[in-house]
Amino acid sequence: MAQISMKRTHALGAEQARGQIEQLAERMAEKLGGDWRWQGERVVCEARGARASVFYDATTVSIEVDLPFVMRPMRGLLEAKLEEYFQRYFT
Repeated sequence: MAQISMKRTHALGAEQARGQIEQLAERMAEKLGGDWRWQGERVVCEARGARASVFYDATTVSIEVDLPFVMRPMRGLLEAKLEEYFQRYFT
């Protein structure tokens, strides 16, 4: 089960939401040294033992993050950063 699970609505439309998600995936890969890939309408990012899955459609974006045991104390910080990203790029 994911340690972080968030779902937010947006008014961007599917194409623009996909672009924002792709930018987030690229930033994560640069900062954490991981990789990412599209699986249909879902992007999957993996870095340092963590795995994030971001799904979108025309009105919602949801993210689930599985953290390795060693990163679980950082859960609150990661949730705050994700919330900040949602507010900045999906409202």
